[in-house]
Amino acid sequence: MALLAITALAGCATTSSNGHEDDPYGAFYEGESSATYATAFPVGSAEEAYSNGNKAAERGDYDRALFEYIRGLRLASEPTADILYRIGSIHHFRENNRLAELAYEWVLRLEPEHLQAGTGLGLLYLERRQYGAAKIQLDSVVKLSSRAPWQAYNALGVLADMNSKPWNAEDYYQQALDINPGSPLILNNLGYSRYLAGDWPGAREALEAALRVNGNYELAWRNLGLVHAREKNYQFALEALGRAGNESEAYNDVGFVSMIEGDYSRALSFFSEAMRLSPVYYVKASENADNTRRMMDRDVVRDAQ
Repeated sequence: MALLAITALAGCATTSSNGHEDDPYGAFYEGESSATYATAFPVGSAEEAYSNGNKAAERGDYDRALFEYIRGLRLASEPTADILYRIGSIHHFRENNRLAELAYEWVLRLEPEHLQAGTGLGLLYLERRQYGAAKIQLDSVVKLSSRAPWQAYNALGVLADMNSKPWNAEDYYQQALDINPGSPLILNNLGYSRYLAGDWPGAREALEAALRVNGNYELAWRNLGLVHAREKNYQFALEALGRAGNESEAYNDVGFVSMIEGDYSRALSFFSEAMRLSPVYYVKASENADNTRRMMDRDVVRDAQ
């Protein structure tokens, strides 16, 4: 049934573009023409082809890796779940999401408890903004094992933050860090989650930890700048945001946070500087300045009542 489902979803072709009749694997090859490898040295077994594929993947030659994995699957008597997962992960990395999904689903038909394929499928749903499906899929993965891939816990943290549940998100990020300690990506997400929860010191701690690992992580610099702006450390905020973008954008962003905090005079000065520095930000900063003035007028009227 797995072969029929994959073949049908791939277009119901009985002959693949590689000339193999009834070939359920040929649809997974999307790269340089397979003619490029027509003179490839023959392999004696599926395992030898898989080994060649692993070596090609390690050096970043994903076209060759796909060719070798598919060559191995054609030689094997039965499809191998881990090889299909590797094919899916290459397509996922390349954003060939249709083929990635087909590969992950085939893996899960062969091995319903394959943690990596289950996680990959959940991440695909998340990337497509199918949030309900992503939550169901990723929950099923972490329920199978406490040592599920860290990406599953991290993604569940992202979903919890999107649902305004930072207390749940923190638990997921900590579980992800237990598996992948010191990951800048997870630490950044943890920091931003704490920022959303209003825990400025905790947010700063996590974001600074991320930047100690990767000092060029622009998203972490941006989030750290937002934290400093909330704490009214405006000079630090401008410096951090400047590391993540241009100077005019930094002034506009700090101005926006100042506006939200009710520090209207500072907000107007930041917007004014953003407009001075860049014509690109003139319209955006000008609109923000107008909104700030309206908020100031509204507060004056309210206080007078």
